[in-house]
Amino acid sequence: MSRWKLYDNWYADLPSLSAERLRERRAFASQRAEHAAARGMGRSPKAARRWREMLRAVEDELARRDTG
Repeated sequence: MSRWKLYDNWYADLPSLSAERLRERRAFASQRAEHAAARGMGRSPKAARRWREMLRAVEDELARRDTG
């Protein structure tokens, strides 16, 4: 799966992913949000906000399944 497909289908894919894959996505989104918010040349508040939204969606799906 290409990187763009991952981003484009982020929300739609969540219900079909295994708990392990959801935890991987949670770690990925958390890391990306942290890097986007960090000081330096790559700082992007808009990207950080988007990654936090994506992280929240993953956490909501894990909570729905009660597999946090």
